[in-house]
Amino acid sequence: MERGIQFYEWDMVEEAIIEFKNVTHALGGKTSKLDYSQVKLLSRAHHNLAVAYAKQKWYPESIKEAKKAFALYPSEENKKVLELIKKKSSNQEASKKLIQ
Repeated sequence: MERGIQFYEWDMVEEAIIEFKNVTHALGGKTSKLDYSQVKLLSRAHHNLAVAYAKQKWYPESIKEAKKAFALYPSEENKKVLELIKKKSSNQEASKKLIQ
């Protein structure tokens, strides 16, 4: 996870995405067996994936990850990120319609 955050800070978003996905794959298949700290870590990985996808303007994937993060750990931060990504996505859709 830390390496993914560092990649993101260095604007190496694709590498960050790979790192965050590694965490989601390692922990995601066994959510019923995770302890509290592991659930928070998994939620954080989905949260970080949502932010990284949004930076790439991959909004459908970003929304999906933000929803997973919120479902695992319904924090105010996860809620705000989900709302912000939905807003950016709808703004992008509105811009596309204006261009057409």
